[in-house]
Amino acid sequence: MDVHIAAVSTESILPLRRKVLRDGTPSQDPRYAEDDLEGTVHFAAIADGGIVGTSTWLSRDYPHAPGIPAVQLKGMAVDQSLQSSGIGVLLLRHGIEEAERNGARLVWARARDVALVFYQRNGFTVEGDAFIDEATGMSHHLVAMTISRSSSLS
Repeated sequence: MDVHIAAVSTESILPLRRKVLRDGTPSQDPRYAEDDLEGTVHFAAIADGGIVGTSTWLSRDYPHAPGIPAVQLKGMAVDQSLQSSGIGVLLLRHGIEEAERNGARLVWARARDVALVFYQRNGFTVEGDAFIDEATGMSHHLVAMTISRSSSLS
């Protein structure tokens, strides 16, 4: 399958976010308050003319390292039928490279506990205690990665 990553509009990613990130959760609203802020960028993994994965990136201090140029990853989602196919890694790699080009030294996210292995396998460190995300009702942890040219994603 040929997959390419492109910057896209907020509206174009909402159906996939709703399908993957809001299925069975208390909130069916796939929007984030930061979606349309200046500097927020949405990337889509596109295959066969459709969006099969998405991630959102915005400049935001990491709570455990204020003052270090950082980018927060939000709304990472890959269609359920294509999870574990490498699309998530492509989205991560693209977003991290873009963050680095823009001067970020750190990438972080509020990761669902069910996705922690994915983040750890791709160079993120789990930090702090678990917390329940209000929109999903699911347990999450903060994850962070220091950006360097030697960052390896698998």
